[in-house]
Amino acid sequence: MAKHKLVLGSGGIFFENESDPIIDHIFSLADKRESFVYLPTAGHDGKEDEPIVTHYALTHGFKKAECLYLTDESLTEEDIKNVILCADVIYACGGNLKFLMETWRRRGAIPYLRQAYDNGTVIAGQSSGAMCWCRHGYDNCGIGGRYMFLDCLDFVPYILCPHFEDWPEFLEDVKMQELDGIGLDNDIVISIVDGEYEIVDSHRNPVHSAYYLPADQGWPVIDIVKNHVPIQFE
Repeated sequence: MAKHKLVLGSGGIFFENESDPIIDHIFSLADKRESFVYLPTAGHDGKEDEPIVTHYALTHGFKKAECLYLTDESLTEEDIKNVILCADVIYACGGNLKFLMETWRRRGAIPYLRQAYDNGTVIAGQSSGAMCWCRHGYDNCGIGGRYMFLDCLDFVPYILCPHFEDWPEFLEDVKMQELDGIGLDNDIVISIVDGEYEIVDSHRNPVHSAYYLPADQGWPVIDIVKNHVPIQFE
């Protein structure tokens, strides 16, 4: 059976730099570098990142790099399936988690994303593009910027809060969910391969970390970097 490979990030991941330690880590997990697929759905499929992202992937060993615009109604489900299932790495950008999930469901992409994950494709993303792979996400995409919880793909059984240092509301809101939480500051990711995790640091931010908030203990904030925490991801 292929290994599950998932990298969850917050902010501070940059394709425009000549080299980014987090992206390079993501790429290192791929068995081969034939195809890189970028999903800009959470950013409402804005096209401004396409030349930067594809250039980075191509100059780091990928033979093909493309953005999959799922709001493009000319794409058939077969088109979507083929792009997703041929990818060695799939990366989802940040933005609006509600829009992302609604679009993926409407376009029929979710079964193929699950299949890609089970086939060993490296699945990654930042902010909304990381929350979407968890059981629930927590994003300020409600009316008037209200924070809300959304059901996501459930690759890992946790609620993810990116930008943890900037979203203190999560500390109380998570208690309404009866589910363990994961918090990520900017400039750091949690990389999970077959249930075993490691924290990968960009080394750009001197004060940041990743956190575990176990529900059965009343959601204390446990620093994962400072403490070895046996978190079960599968």
